[in-house]
Amino acid sequence: MPFAPLRFPDGVPVLTDGRVTLRPHRLDDVAAVVEQCRDPETLRWTTIPLGYDTAMGTGFVTEMVPEGWGSGAEHAFAVEVTDAHGSPRYAGTVSLRDVGAGRADIGFVAHPAVRGDGVTTSALQLLLGYGFETLGLHTVIWWADQGNWASRKVVWRCGFTFGGTVHRWLPERGEYRDGWVATLHRDDVREASTLWWDLPTLRGDRICARPFEPADDDRLVEGGNDASVQQWMPSFPSPYGLPDAAAFRATTLDAAANGAAFSWALVDSVTDDLLGAVGVPHRSDTGAEIGYWLLADERGKGYAREAVDLVVDHAFTPRDRGGLGALRAYVRIDEGNRDSLDVARACGFEMAGAERAGTVRRDGTIADMLVLERVNPLLGI
Repeated sequence: MPFAPLRFPDGVPVLTDGRVTLRPHRLDDVAAVVEQCRDPETLRWTTIPLGYDTAMGTGFVTEMVPEGWGSGAEHAFAVEVTDAHGSPRYAGTVSLRDVGAGRADIGFVAHPAVRGDGVTTSALQLLLGYGFETLGLHTVIWWADQGNWASRKVVWRCGFTFGGTVHRWLPERGEYRDGWVATLHRDDVREASTLWWDLPTLRGDRICARPFEPADDDRLVEGGNDASVQQWMPSFPSPYGLPDAAAFRATTLDAAANGAAFSWALVDSVTDDLLGAVGVPHRSDTGAEIGYWLLADERGKGYAREAVDLVVDHAFTPRDRGGLGALRAYVRIDEGNRDSLDVARACGFEMAGAERAGTVRRDGTIADMLVLERVNPLLGI
């Protein structure tokens, strides 16, 4: 059953928190709607038609939105906020689309003038209250193209539970894109229930650990195909190609947002050339595993030791100061990887034990994984 049909605009409720207001769309919104729909970020992450013009904006305000209310298929509100001059202005559109059985899709798009001001989060809170309390919804679902971090952070603030990535699911301009999905139930608390983990840039004297960028892909491929990396890191694809590098970059941001793992490009502080990679492949509430590798032409220069020290410092920094707040840092190294063991020992890691038959090498042989660890000095242990 669709939502109950309501007459537009007289039957559309007006919702406000004192700063942000949801109201019916009006003809005088059209110019701002067109600006919004021509914005590059809007076009990148939505299915809004290219070449959006005044006629399209007028049709949206006078036909599409009223039809949604009249049929009960979709309840779309204009978002209004007071600007710096004290005048109300159009700030975007938020909507609930009925999908039956007490469920709805949520959709939202913000005018570029208000992004980063918390307007969209406030608008969604008003919309969710309307959906659960007035429409009687049980669950609201959010979909977005993988990589739409601004949208994901908004629903995170509203308490949505992230459900993962659905591959090749969202149709957009002739192709199917990987989609993120998250849900909110009527009984859920409508505020962030988990930490939002960042992937900060860590700076040393000679090196810098920063998020990966597309410009790193060629060197990533070079490193991924290096004989030593292939030998000691059997999880790497073989051969390692540009699609593998792009897929790896996408997973690093996703894993960091969930707090599960953190991966940085290790680069020269001056040239920004890729030297290798360093990261935390596994994180728990108490521990942080440290991993690292270098391109062949960058080995023997001390970069790995500097990189490990940077990441360990970040791991031991308290969470309220932007770190991971780990009590313990550790490495897991194939017993035959003497160079990596030398780096760990040089960085103060001490032998903690061995995981018997802890890895299967690329050639099928089984080896122990040696575990070395450091304890956070802030613990005073």
